[in-house]
Amino acid sequence: MKWSEVRNLYPNSFVKLEILKSHVYDEKEYIDEVALVKVIHDSKEALKEFNRCKDREIVYNTKNEEFIIDLIKHIGVRRGL
Repeated sequence: MKWSEVRNLYPNSFVKLEILKSHVYDEKEYIDEVALVKVIHDSKEALKEFNRCKDREIVYNTKNEEFIIDLIKHIGVRRGL
């Protein structure tokens, strides 16, 4: 399912999605296809569902026109023993 379809079906709602297809450009992941896992009705429940997300799952709000994720590189700090 495309992001625009999800937005039309569930306007101004939180949704839990599984990312099926995406592409990366300029340190951003552009989501092409998703599978709807769950519609979430309030922000507290959305936060709980976000914390339960597995790999390739995300909670997102349909008020956003585009589905783009900023990719952040984690730079670890090493400590001498």
